[in-house]
Amino acid sequence: MKNHEWSAVRVMDSAWRLGVSQVFYILVSFILVTGCSSAPQTGQPGGPAPSVVDIWHSLQGAEADALEGQVQTIVKTNPEVIVKLNYVPAQNFAAFSYQAEAGGEGPEIFIASREIIHELYGQGALTPAAHNDKEAFPATLTAFRFGEVEYALPWMTDIPLLYFRTDTASVPASLAELFSVNGISIASPDTATLSAWWNGQGGRFMNAGNISLNDPNNLAFLQQILTWRSTNVLRIDPAALTAFANGQTPYVIAGASTAKQLTQLNVPWGSMPLSDLLGGQGQALIGTTLGIANSAIKTTPAMLDAIQTVEKALLSPEVEAAMQVAGSLLPANMSYYGRPEAQKGVFPQANIALTKAWVLEGNGQEWKLIPLQNEAWSNVLAGNATPEDALNNAQEQAGKVLSVKGQP
Repeated sequence: MKNHEWSAVRVMDSAWRLGVSQVFYILVSFILVTGCSSAPQTGQPGGPAPSVVDIWHSLQGAEADALEGQVQTIVKTNPEVIVKLNYVPAQNFAAFSYQAEAGGEGPEIFIASREIIHELYGQGALTPAAHNDKEAFPATLTAFRFGEVEYALPWMTDIPLLYFRTDTASVPASLAELFSVNGISIASPDTATLSAWWNGQGGRFMNAGNISLNDPNNLAFLQQILTWRSTNVLRIDPAALTAFANGQTPYVIAGASTAKQLTQLNVPWGSMPLSDLLGGQGQALIGTTLGIANSAIKTTPAMLDAIQTVEKALLSPEVEAAMQVAGSLLPANMSYYGRPEAQKGVFPQANIALTKAWVLEGNGQEWKLIPLQNEAWSNVLAGNATPEDALNNAQEQAGKVLSVKGQP
């Protein structure tokens, strides 16, 4: 090769190397500039500080531990939030919360019973629920609705069922059949226990907008209770569940949450919705129900996204499943009942009962009338009044109770 040709090759090679170097330099510069221009995310080093969401609750023992574990998972999955848990005793919950909010303090989220949440609402301590929950059972969601607005979201719940011993009893086909054999035991003769049979046979509190505690159907049902009790086919026993577990009574009414205890005691049990004995008629009143509510003071626009993130996670079937394992209450989330573990045990029957449960708004007048009916039933069963007198007195008291203003 001639000298001038070799020189040309070297010039071309140098030019090629220079071009590659320039391209490489440009690419590295682009990557560095692009990387530096992306701001650190919330919760990452150098990024904005996570939002702190305070939760006040009244859970204890294994349930409190389970909540703490689930919150840790939520925080790991959502680094943009930090969740702080604080225990407040149930007996002081409403008063303590009201005092805190009066001073501009308190949590963003309350986890409490339906009764406490109703009290907080009456104090003006709540704002409408931040998260929109479309998976709750109608009866549990409506229980936290005031003026057609949800002020809390149902989390865990309960519903009464009829339990029968599979070793000594058969599945009754009707209410008449149940009371024609060995009868049933109940811990308390109240509306919460017997609501499905009471309203399934026409029992009602209101008739065309008027109070009707002394309605003929209510009288007939109370007389029926008295007859069942006098013939010993309805046994009222505070230890009814123990009697059932020991085989001393073949049937008992208890919450769906009781199934866990019965299984732990190795009791051979089955269950069914109370309305099945009336051909599907009748709606049971929900039992103990925990809700998730938001503070009227601390639920600000700046905190809304963080609050919704936490509430959406708490209301997931996975979290509710973990809480059910730790405690005894059942998930109030309908989608939980499609999970494999919910296809056995008490869950299929509880699902049916919860789907058909009595729908009462949080500020429904019925909540104030239930205690009056319970008192009437108690007086009759104690021999202190006739069914007619007891219900007429309840009717009179109802007018006074409902005339009180300023209550939810």
